[in-house]
Amino acid sequence: MKYLTQILNKRVVDPAGIVVGKVADAVAQPEGRLPSVTSIVVATPEGEVYIPYAEVEFDPDPDGPVGTGQIQGDIRLLHPIGGIVPCTPAEGDMRLRRDVLDRQIVDVQGSRVVRVSDVRLAECGGSYCVVGVDASLRATLRRLGVVSKPIEAAARKLGRPLRSNLIGWDDVQTLEPASAGGIIQLKVPVDKIARLHPADIADIMEQLTPQQSAEMIEGLDTETAADAIAEADPNVQVQIMQQLDDERATDILEEMEPDEAADLLDDMPDVRSGELLDQMEPDEAAEVRELLAYDEDTAGGLMTTELVAIGTELTCEQTIEKLRELAPKAETIYYVYIVDEEERLVGVLSLRDLVIAPPETCVADIMVKNVIHVYVDDHADQVAQIIGRYNLLAVPVVNEEEKLLGIITVDDTIERLLPPERRRRLPIPALESEE
Repeated sequence: MKYLTQILNKRVVDPAGIVVGKVADAVAQPEGRLPSVTSIVVATPEGEVYIPYAEVEFDPDPDGPVGTGQIQGDIRLLHPIGGIVPCTPAEGDMRLRRDVLDRQIVDVQGSRVVRVSDVRLAECGGSYCVVGVDASLRATLRRLGVVSKPIEAAARKLGRPLRSNLIGWDDVQTLEPASAGGIIQLKVPVDKIARLHPADIADIMEQLTPQQSAEMIEGLDTETAADAIAEADPNVQVQIMQQLDDERATDILEEMEPDEAADLLDDMPDVRSGELLDQMEPDEAAEVRELLAYDEDTAGGLMTTELVAIGTELTCEQTIEKLRELAPKAETIYYVYIVDEEERLVGVLSLRDLVIAPPETCVADIMVKNVIHVYVDDHADQVAQIIGRYNLLAVPVVNEEEKLLGIITVDDTIERLLPPERRRRLPIPALESEE
């Protein structure tokens, strides 16, 4: 036996060869790294009976370990069913057919949502352990029985053999809570999802329903949730935020960069965005409101107000101390902008220039005075062209009086730098394994 579906619906016979029922399910105890199969559920005319795994036997695959694991013949009981003491499943035990098969899960390694077509089993001592799941077409066909064999043979003949998409148990995360019929959690909720890159979490959310995405977001810390939502498609962002309660939604907005929060609120219904803005901290709400005043296709609509700006009188050593103070609130510290008493942009320093200069050097003596910049009303496409042309990580935004208003980072313009056919996010290919 290699898969759960290879024993489901098999006839169960007693030592005299009398059929007592059929295999309806298998129970696994989720203790240790891999759940171990403790019993099989036999459907009898009198009802379901939990038969200890130690009380059953079946003929092994004649091809041994290299075989398919297909069971030949019936499942046999070692003693009459009336003389077997049934198992009593413990709280938290899994019925593999009911709780895992056909369940929607996240493949953490592949950052994608799949549906379990079969459960992979392997011998562990005298029993079997759950070592993973199979989410492939091959697994779906396997459940059809003998029909799968000619289909697989035809696929091999055409040079396109079917492969199993095996996902290790350690990389499985269920998304369906008890309310959706998933009575168990395969892992500690979202513990592994939280360690993914925000862009990978966004990929997963885009494959889920808004309610499922919101449930996943609820399990993440605020910083991770904010980063992940910022990476998602704008429509998905709005759908998720609509599912969250006001307090959680407000916390996430406050954690996001002001420009990202402004973009998200701008896409939401006016009533809802106004309610959330009113509940944000006054200073952070003021920044977002300022950005919302600009058209989204202008430099003002792309910029963030979180940057590092200093006066001309500071030394390099004083500037580095200032960076330690301001860096946690800035979106990027690769550039330090220098402004005069009237907040007009007069120079820029790269982090490299700042670090290698003697500590006592005044920044005004080493700053680049001819600063490449854009105006707040410049079109977003023009901003992207400037960032691409001069290989900038960020470009400052000024008004007509040359006062520094914000910066635009390269990641906020990357889609405009790509050709149209490359702008759509490419799906991550599934990892396949052939038995």
